[in-house]
Amino acid sequence: MQNTSLKEKLTEISSSVEPVIKNLLTMGIEASNAEAVYYQCGVGGKRIRPALVILSGQVFGGDFEGLLYPAASVEIMHNSTLVIDDIIDHSVVRRDKPTTWKKYGTSIAECIAFDYSATVFMGLNHANNSSKLIDLYSKTLKVVIDGEIKDILFERSGREDEAFVIDNRYKVITKDDYFKMVSQKTAVLLQACCKAGAIYANASDSEIEQMGDFGYNLGIAFQIRDDILDIFADEKEFGKKVGKDIIEKKMGNYIILSAVEQLGPEDEKKINELLSSNKNITDGDIRMATDLIAKTDAKQEAERMADYYIQKAMNALGMLPQNEAILYLAELAKYIVNRSR
Repeated sequence: MQNTSLKEKLTEISSSVEPVIKNLLTMGIEASNAEAVYYQCGVGGKRIRPALVILSGQVFGGDFEGLLYPAASVEIMHNSTLVIDDIIDHSVVRRDKPTTWKKYGTSIAECIAFDYSATVFMGLNHANNSSKLIDLYSKTLKVVIDGEIKDILFERSGREDEAFVIDNRYKVITKDDYFKMVSQKTAVLLQACCKAGAIYANASDSEIEQMGDFGYNLGIAFQIRDDILDIFADEKEFGKKVGKDIIEKKMGNYIILSAVEQLGPEDEKKINELLSSNKNITDGDIRMATDLIAKTDAKQEAERMADYYIQKAMNALGMLPQNEAILYLAELAKYIVNRSR
């Protein structure tokens, strides 16, 4: 039986990991720069990734205080990618606040992203089995960057001054391509969170892999849910611009891919022409595209696919020790696939 609700548990984890994040990020930084360096993490976030690390570690008896360091490190790594992602996507709002580059300028934001990457490994030096965790996190970051590159190459147009993008842009994008990209960009990080907790707690190799399977499948479901929200969320509740993938002319969105498969030739042509044009996307363009998408079964198909991956994640949990931490992980999985932001 759980002593507290999932919301209370996440609040406990967030409030405990936050000072560790701040301390690591501002350690060795001049006082005049500390506010800018901490800003990206300081504006909030759901702290799902630290929760995955801590709960996964607690499944195998890991101590809460010690797990705070790999938990803080993975949140810092995640936010390092968000700083760069917002620069790449020209995003000006995240979590209802100006993005780091918008607030401090591109050059400072790039410096902050470098600082975050260094801080990840500083934090891991405080953790049990640090060499294994450093190996896991460094390999994970490389895969995430590969996924980010693939996401850029999925764009239908834009970046005309970037020859590599123009020369290597995908001509055709399939669902298999999509799953490859999201496995790299999103799923591998949640997989690493769950493996990290298990590694810290000295779980067996098979238990680490099983926990990783949970995180991987959870990550796929998480990204599909994000794709749904990008098109259909309430913007005020979502905390960032709805239709951003349309603005960025990306086909790396399950909803858009599914809709294009289902639309008739005339409507499919409208979507493809919009995403392939060099024009700046307006709010009217977004409405036109979302109206066309809404004519299809794309949202319902995406919801079914997210449910499929959540079930795979739950099956992985069923192979692990059944205790309070496992129950929280199961609840967290359900929350992720049903969240509204």
